[in-house]
Amino acid sequence: MLYPYCKLLNILQQDKAWLFQVIHSLAYLVQFWNNHENTQLAAKILFRLEKRWNDWEQPLLLLSCLLHPEYRMKQFKDNLDINYTTFNKWLIYYYQAWSEKESACILCEFNDFCLKKYPFDNNTYKQFNGNIWRYWYYAKDSTNELGFVACRLLGICVTAASVERLWSCMGFLQSNR
Repeated sequence: MLYPYCKLLNILQQDKAWLFQVIHSLAYLVQFWNNHENTQLAAKILFRLEKRWNDWEQPLLLLSCLLHPEYRMKQFKDNLDINYTTFNKWLIYYYQAWSEKESACILCEFNDFCLKKYPFDNNTYKQFNGNIWRYWYYAKDSTNELGFVACRLLGICVTAASVERLWSCMGFLQSNR
């Protein structure tokens, strides 16, 4: 029963854990508990997972999946309420919150991303060997606003595990005394 949690913690405690991996992790846990034989326990765990999901800032997590060049809308194809236009308001909101400027062209740039126009095409992304942050850092120079939001979003630290490891290592070098 603990195996799925250990597996996810190993992924999410890496130095290069991304926000979209949090969504993958939650989806994996939901799938695990939906197929679990103990339905009463599963219902309680699913209730807690749902509560945790509602406590988070969901648009950030969803945008991290949407702005992934391999995923785009594939992750949301079964949900009729989620489409590219539902993300527009979130993109505008985060751009204005983070840059303290009014958005002028983020929707046009986002449309180019949706249509896979250069530099948002798959061939360009493949040249970065799956490093999504390096890809967006490159694409940022071709955009005025969308690249800024993507780089800022992908720069969000998912875990403090690397800092905790550093403090543990420092304990071997220098004690409180």
